[in-house]
Amino acid sequence: MGKFNLKKLDGGDRFSLAKSLGLDNIRVELTWQDGDLDTQAWLLNQDGLIVNDEGFVFYNSENRTEPFDRAKHGNKKNYLASTRPMSADGAVLGAKDEQQGGIETLNICLSKIAPDVQEVLISATVYEGTSFGSVKDAKITIIDEESGDALCFFELTKDYKTEDAVVAGRFLIDDNGEWEFEAMGNGYNGGLQTLVDMYAEE
Repeated sequence: MGKFNLKKLDGGDRFSLAKSLGLDNIRVELTWQDGDLDTQAWLLNQDGLIVNDEGFVFYNSENRTEPFDRAKHGNKKNYLASTRPMSADGAVLGAKDEQQGGIETLNICLSKIAPDVQEVLISATVYEGTSFGSVKDAKITIIDEESGDALCFFELTKDYKTEDAVVAGRFLIDDNGEWEFEAMGNGYNGGLQTLVDMYAEE
């Protein structure tokens, strides 16, 4: 029996990640059937914009877990495939681009998140030319990395038709200064560019 009881969330529900629960290293898994999804993390300030360029953590980010080494990686394509995108503070490790689909994983160390970050949004976009409506059984699961226990999950079961980008959920700070996860599931048209327009300062 795990330390935590797995909780199913509905849209708008929140799950506390209080320090008193011993939660710090969090694994975020987005799983699905059919289609090719890419996941992203957005480290936002109090104005709802990314705190810096590295606050947009996605498969093609230039800020990676290790620097490019031509002798080791050969070329940039191999480099991007073998390393993970990372936020400037090192708190968020993004997913590698899993082109075969099925699962993408992000890691968040809550204690490393920079003070000016008020939210960490988790989004997913589908391969160009398709919509989220063609994706089956999409679900986001929040896991305690230390114990391996799944804490909560949220099924992305809205009737998405034309939407090709979804904000699955967000980590935010509550009134007591503790982190919590909120299930969202908001769908948008326009793919990744729509999210960039929303969260990246011009």
